[in-house]
Amino acid sequence: MYEGLTIHKELLLRKITIKVTPVWCKKFWYDAKERTMVMAELMNYFAYGSNLHPARLESRIGACQIAGVAQLERAALCFHKVGLDRSGKCDIVFRETDATGVWGVVYQISAAQKTILDQHESLGEGYQILKTRVVTRQNQIFPVYTYQAMSDYIDQSMKPFDWYHDLVLQGALFHGFPLDYLAQLQGVAMIQEHNPHRASKHQRLLETIRDSHESKQAD
Repeated sequence: MYEGLTIHKELLLRKITIKVTPVWCKKFWYDAKERTMVMAELMNYFAYGSNLHPARLESRIGACQIAGVAQLERAALCFHKVGLDRSGKCDIVFRETDATGVWGVVYQISAAQKTILDQHESLGEGYQILKTRVVTRQNQIFPVYTYQAMSDYIDQSMKPFDWYHDLVLQGALFHGFPLDYLAQLQGVAMIQEHNPHRASKHQRLLETIRDSHESKQAD
């Protein structure tokens, strides 16, 4: 009846997803215990940097659903955005030529989660909202929003900290990005974190990510 309609039956919960707007979708949850329908509007967020891995994103905004791996065409990934810690962060740059595309993941998040993520991404003080479209490996088009560096926060001399670079790479590995794209990421120059507390915090998350990856391979 509806294009893209999916139904999942569980013991106490039934979910129906209906795409109704370019960027937003509505999800209706039937709670058998309360005997009520609960509606939540979700946004398609395109993660392409340190938020690629679900463990990283969920540590910031809580549980969210992966809609698919996708590519933003005619764009290039750069690490020239000036972060609050004075290191390079990811950015999208559109180019008509020599741009191989930016790979990322479409996550479906709520308005409340977006508000939290806006704070993490320093919206208005480093990043701005970009609304665009991405293409999945199955040639499906997803309207999405993402974060793009503001012009006043771009410095071509910036380099990412080692832990930040590793978060991007681990996310790309987790989602199985193309080998040439992985090689491009591995070739990015980085610098060592100078703040021991910040380094330790992110290394703990990276260890959790690596452990889960090794467990998955063992299975």
